[in-house]
Amino acid sequence: MKKPIYLLWLEDVQPSSLSTVPSLVELARRGIDLHLTPLPLVEKGQCYYQAMTGMGPGKFGRFDAVQPEMYCAQVLSGIPEGGRLLPDILRKHKLAVTSLEITATDALDILTSAAEAPDLALVRFTAVLAPNELDALVQHCLAIIGSEAHLFVLTGVSSPSPRTLVNVNDFLADEGLLEVRQPRSRATIIWSETLAYGLGTGQIWVNLRGREPQGIVNSGREYQEVCNVLIRELRTNWLDSVTYEPVVEQVFKKDEIYTGEYLFKAPDLTVVYRPGYAASPNATNLDLDGESILSAQQTDHVAVASDPGQSQAPYARLIAGGPSLVSDFSGQAELIDIMPSIMYLLGLPIPQHVDGQVIEAIFTQSYRLQTPIRRSEVDEGLLSDEEEGLIVNRLRDLGYL
Repeated sequence: MKKPIYLLWLEDVQPSSLSTVPSLVELARRGIDLHLTPLPLVEKGQCYYQAMTGMGPGKFGRFDAVQPEMYCAQVLSGIPEGGRLLPDILRKHKLAVTSLEITATDALDILTSAAEAPDLALVRFTAVLAPNELDALVQHCLAIIGSEAHLFVLTGVSSPSPRTLVNVNDFLADEGLLEVRQPRSRATIIWSETLAYGLGTGQIWVNLRGREPQGIVNSGREYQEVCNVLIRELRTNWLDSVTYEPVVEQVFKKDEIYTGEYLFKAPDLTVVYRPGYAASPNATNLDLDGESILSAQQTDHVAVASDPGQSQAPYARLIAGGPSLVSDFSGQAELIDIMPSIMYLLGLPIPQHVDGQVIEAIFTQSYRLQTPIRRSEVDEGLLSDEEEGLIVNRLRDLGYL
C-alpha cells in the first residue's frame, strides 16, 4: 500500500531561508535536501508548470510572463495550451487528490476532515512567512499527516535581487542591430531597419519576414546568420562598464533547450544573464532605457542587491522525508524531475512525453527493489472525461451496461 504524499509548496519563501527553520533542518536530516534547477527562461508561472507537468516549455507552450504581439509585450495569463498537470493525471488514475491554496496555518486543518488520507495533497501557501512562522506551519503539517506519510516542502524558484539592471534593446541599438531615433523608446524604433529585439526576462526575437509585421530577415540561411551574429555579440561584446565582466552567461537557440509541439512559440534566442544581472522593467516590456547598463540613479525604484556575494543562479529547493526516502541526503536535480519522482513514489508509470527523470538516489534501496521504474505511452490509461463518456455510451448501446 502506497503512503500518502503531502506537498507543501511555499511560493513566496526564499530557498536559502529554509536552513534557518529548525523543523526543516530536522526533516532534511531525516530525509533529503535538493537544489532544483529550472529550465530558462526563469519565470514564476513557467516554473510552476515545469514542476507540475515534468516537461519543458516547448511541450506546454508558456516561455515567459510576456510574449510579443505587434511589437508590444503582451502579458500572458491563464493555463497554457499543452500538458497535463500532476493532479489531473493522478485523478485519471483514480487516485484521491486534494488541492488547497491557503494563507494561514490553521487552514491546514481541512486535511483532517476527509474520511481517509488523500494519495496526494497539494497545498500552495501564498503568504510571506518569517522563519518562526514557517517553523510553526511545518510542525503543524507534520502533526496532521503522521509518521507514515511523506512530506515534501518545495519553494518557488527564486534568487537574490540583482546588482545591476540591463536593457538588451539598448545594447542591440548600440551594436547597430536595432535602429532607433533619439530619444530612445519603443515609439522611435525603426522596425523596417531592425534585425532583432528583446523583451521579457531574456527573450530575443529576430525581425523575421512573414512572422513580424515589418520583418526584414529572410528565413533559412539569413535567419541562421543573424542568430549567430546575435549570439556572438551578446556573449563577447556586452560588458559591464564598471567591472568589465560579461553581462551574459549563455545564449541558446530555441531548439538547443526546448522540444515539443509548441517550439514555434519559443523566442528565437534565450539569454541567460550572469548572476547579479537582470532585465530592467523597460527591457521586459520591449522598451529602451537610453543605455544598456543602468546607473544607480536609474535603478532607485527597483530592489537591487548591494552585496555581490549574494548573487547566484536561480533555483528552487526541496526538503522531504518519509518511509520510502533515504536519510541525510543532499544533492542537485532538475525542477522537471519533481513530477515523475512523485508519480514513481505513488507506484505509477511515467508518461513517455515527460522530460523529467525519477530522482532514483532519494529512494530507499528496498523501495527501488520493490518498485521498478515504468514508462507508459502519453495517454495510456488517461482517457479524457469526454472519451470516457463516449465509451460508456457505446457500451450501454451494445447492452453491456
